[in-house]
Amino acid sequence: MKNIILILFVLVNINAKGQTIKENDLVRISNYQSSTPAKFRLYPTSNRYTYLRLNTTNGFIDIVQYSTTNAEDRMIYPLSTTPPLMSLFGKDFGGEPTLDRYTIYPTQNVWNFLLLDHELGNVYQVQWSQDSTMRGVEEILKKSK
Repeated sequence: MKNIILILFVLVNINAKGQTIKENDLVRISNYQSSTPAKFRLYPTSNRYTYLRLNTTNGFIDIVQYSTTNAEDRMIYPLSTTPPLMSLFGKDFGGEPTLDRYTIYPTQNVWNFLLLDHELGNVYQVQWSQDSTMRGVEEILKKSK
């Protein structure tokens, strides 16, 4: 009987330690990032059938829709037709593209996200919509004092 209790105690401790999440891991999970560099990442929206696909090297964003019933409702279409201006240049203006240069962050507004350029620190407001006149990417400019 003591052996069974000892084995259960050891298993519970091993299981509890295996589920420990570090602070840095929480940041990655909340940003839909993984520790593996990737050219493309998918970000969920408030619509369960719609995701945003980010090209992490140049900031292009596509809207990805899937359907469980109708193949005609499955599609990918551009949210942004031009990349953020500075993404045309690598770190050395013309250098190799950088994986994970851009990341999308959710906001409290379900239609808007923030796009961060990790190389230059530029921030863009991303608004997605099914209506093409209501979607786009605009840079958030710094105000001079």
